[in-house]
Amino acid sequence: MTEFITEIVEKIIVVRIQLDRATLSNAGQFRDKLIELIQSGRREVIVDCRNVGFMDSTFLGSLVVSLKKMNSVDGDLRLVFANKESPVWIMFEATRMLKVFKSYFSLDEAVQSFHES
Repeated sequence: MTEFITEIVEKIIVVRIQLDRATLSNAGQFRDKLIELIQSGRREVIVDCRNVGFMDSTFLGSLVVSLKKMNSVDGDLRLVFANKESPVWIMFEATRMLKVFKSYFSLDEAVQSFHES
């Protein structure tokens, strides 16, 4: 199974995380994938976390590093969560990462947010 599925939706890159547990064992590969997208000129990326049941601090760190890299090239990285009951959403809320990342509960909403900015 491919852990990270990349697709284009209305000219925006969407990276779907296909892991129940996003942990140290996948964090480096994920970060490398996002850095590769940024280096190839992509400036609008959505990370779809709806299928993630658990995310550890190392994987979260990969997201933060990727966001900083994206911001350094005047791009933006946004997140999609399943709902407010999602363990990953709760973790982002508890760690105040929702103040750092723009987040949405549907892919359509996230895509539309790029067209509005």
